Amino acid sequence: MDVVLAAVDRLDKALARLEAALEARERRFAAERAELLQALRTARDEQARTASTADLVSTRLDGVIERLNVVLET
Repeated sequence: MDVVLAAVDRLDKALARLEAALEARERRFAAERAELLQALRTARDEQARTASTADLVSTRLDGVIERLNVVLET
């Protein structure tokens, strides 16, 4: 009977180690996910700023081209 109890004890300890490893893995994944979500938000913000700047530059260039066309026509 001692052999069975020892085996059950070892099994319990192995299960506890597995559960601890899974919990640690889940915490790592959650931290990585949070990091990736923050990086995505930052990239989206930067892309929005870049698009806004590109629109502004495009509008200004269109204005300059129009003025140049007017000057060249006279």
